[in-house]
Amino acid sequence: MFTKHKKLALIVPLLGTIMLLSLFSSSATAQSMGRGMSGSDSWWSNSNVPAKYQLSTEQISRIREIRSQYDDQIIPLQRELRSLRMETRGYASRSDAEIGKIKSYRKDINNLGDKIEDRRLEARAEVNKVLTKEQRVYFCDNFGWGDMDGGMMSNMGNGMGMRDMCR
Repeated sequence: MFTKHKKLALIVPLLGTIMLLSLFSSSATAQSMGRGMSGSDSWWSNSNVPAKYQLSTEQISRIREIRSQYDDQIIPLQRELRSLRMETRGYASRSDAEIGKIKSYRKDINNLGDKIEDRRLEARAEVNKVLTKEQRVYFCDNFGWGDMDGGMMSNMGNGMGMRDMCR
């Protein structure tokens, strides 16, 4: 017969193992969900899309190319913007912070934001060239497609979704 302490000694490691397994499985799942199409080829499906609006293989391939180029351009800019914002907050919170320097930081942040917006608009124009007029109308009206902070044709990723193709 097991004593109370021996039962506890068996149960605790078992519970620990279960907790570790669930931790690893949830982190693996979270990692795979992060960037929409960027980390996966299953970002787009023509399921439930009427035949006349479905994207062709060539369209999907071209949009992937555009998205990849967009990511290559936008990710470094987004990182730079985040870094600059953190630097600005750190400086602005100092007791000896100068208003002129804070304004300079703000100007740099706005310029970087404008660069990001320009890249988004350029990518949007490129995707618009790939889609037919009917496809643009269908996807924009029926799905509202994520914004540029979501993944291509989804709501995950770094930024270039179909809603922006409608604007």
